[in-house]
Parts: sequence; C-alpha cells; structure tokens
Amino acid sequence: MVHLEMTDVQLNTNYLSINDLPNEILIYIFSMIDFESLLSVIKVCARWQQLCLTPCVWDNTRLIVCMKNYVKIQESIVPFVAKYLKNVKLQYFKLYPQVRASLISYCPNLTHLEISISQVDSCIFDDLGHWPNLKFLSFRNSLIVQNPTNVNGNFVYHLPFEKLKYLETLVLSNFALTHNSLYSMLQCSNLISINMEKMKNIPAHFLESLLRTKQSTLRALHVYGDTLNDDIIRYISNCKFLQVLHIMTCKTLFDSSLLHLYRLKNLHSLKLRHSYFSTSALFAYFSNNIFHNLTYLSLSRCHHVNMQVAKAIKTSAPNLKELSFYLCPFIISPDFNRSELEKLFNIQLLLD
Repeated sequence: MVHLEMTDVQLNTNYLSINDLPNEILIYIFSMIDFESLLSVIKVCARWQQLCLTPCVWDNTRLIVCMKNYVKIQESIVPFVAKYLKNVKLQYFKLYPQVRASLISYCPNLTHLEISISQVDSCIFDDLGHWPNLKFLSFRNSLIVQNPTNVNGNFVYHLPFEKLKYLETLVLSNFALTHNSLYSMLQCSNLISINMEKMKNIPAHFLESLLRTKQSTLRALHVYGDTLNDDIIRYISNCKFLQVLHIMTCKTLFDSSLLHLYRLKNLHSLKLRHSYFSTSALFAYFSNNIFHNLTYLSLSRCHHVNMQVAKAIKTSAPNLKELSFYLCPFIISPDFNRSELEKLFNIQLLLD
C-alpha cells in the first residue's frame, strides 16, 4: 500500500469555490432558485447582490404568496428587489387587500400573474391596469368576491383586456365576463393560448369572432362545449397552428364535427370529453390520420369508444405518452380485458 500526502499548497491548487465561477454561470444558477432563497443569496456579498439584480435572473423566479408566508413576503418586498419581480402566484390565499398595495407599488413589471385556489376581491380586475406588460394571466379554481352581478347563477365581471395588449396566455374559470369584456379580448393581438374550460355560456357568436381573429396564431384552446356546433368546430379546424385542443364536453357535437378536425395535423394534446361520436366515426378519425406529435389524448366519458377504436389510436399516435378512457362504458363491460389494453399501450393509462 502506498501512502500519499498532499501539501497545503497542492490542496489549494486544486480547490475551487463557487466564487471562482464566472458571472454568467452564477447568474444562471441564481435564476433557477426560488424567490425567498434569492433574497437570502442577495445578502451574501456585494458581488452576489449585483448579480442577483441582473434582470434576466428574475425571468423565471416566481413569488408564491400564501396564508403562511404573506406577512414575511410583505416585509421582504422592498423597492430595490420587487421592481425586478415578474412572476407572482397567489395560492391558497384569501387576504388580497393585505398585499394589494405592495404589489401595485413595488411590482410594476409583472409579466405573469396567477391566482390559484384563492379568494380575491373583484378590485383585482381594476388592478390589472397597473401591470400593462402581463403576458400570462390565470384565475384557476378561485373565488372572486365583492360587488358581483348575478346573471343565471354566474358572477359577471369586466376584465380590461384593452389594457393588456401583450397578453399571450389567459386562463379563466368559474365566472362569466361582460359582453364588452369578451369582445375586448379580441384586441389582444398576442393572445395565443386561451383556457375557458370551466366557463359555461360563452356565446357562440363570440367564439366565432375569436376563432376568425386567431386562426393564424392560436396555439392552445381549452373550452367548455355547451355552445359548440359544427360551424364553430370548422372555425377551430382553420387554426392551422393549433397544438392543444381540449373540449370539456362534446354533447352538442355530431360525427360531422370529426370530419372538420381531420385538418388539425399538429396537435400535441387532444381532449374530446363526454361525446356521443359513433364508434364508426371515432374509428375512421383515428384510422385515417397519423398524429405524429400527439402525446396526450383524453376520450373520457365517450360513450362509443371500444377496443377497435383503442387499436386504431395505437397505430395512429405512435408517440402517445398518456391516454384517458376514464368512465368510458366499454371499461365496465363484463368482457373488458384490462390487461390486454394495458399491454397494447404500455403507457400511462387513466381508466377509472
């Protein structure tokens, strides 16, 4: 056995600390950490503070405000940091008035605002005008309170889309928009991803106008299907760059609608939920098309899906990674062979 000893000089020669990394690498590292950690990193030394205040560090850094941390966050939002903040998410939160002034005063450069499973006052819609650079706006599974007008059981609000000219992604749920607000959405020329899955009673004439306006730019559409018809599906099929199409219920659609969808060749994600399309129409749709880009497909609650359709899907979508047949009647049939289906796909399946 050979005994090796290294002198202090030798050890120091091979030793590198994080501060030996170039600024570009440190900036990249800082851009990957969460908001509260970034506030701690800023305090390490003058060099790290200067690098942390590089604007690109904040492109993906998200401030998440919840009931447990809002007091601490409120104290931490100081002008020299918050002016760089671009991404804020309110999650499991119900005290929007407590942080409203801080967000408006200190965070003028927001590009992403997400309200998730929270309760916020309707004044937030007025506040959107303070963030004209918003690209991403989401109200997901949240409750909007104060001064609503109740129409047909829906809360109706006005969103100032005319002030959000850079908006690219919009997610809305569980409340309705005024007529003027809906049509002002058409002014958002950069809007390419629209999620209205949990909003019912969207007028058919508005959807037609929206799809005509967006047919050369729309990339993703999530919509509740209560007002859909063959004409609207035809407008959807004209959106040649559409990659995501999620229709929450297809009860009002017929086999002829699938003929229009043949034109969508670039789909990555497709949801045709709760449909009455015939077995022959579904089989023809999947056996006569090749969906090279499709990685997610949901036919949940579709009444006429069977193993024949499943085998056609296997052939037509070779890159499928996730498939849902949740609550399809053929799943509960006495002669259904679960292992055969699982062996056929060998991917993530949602069956029950």
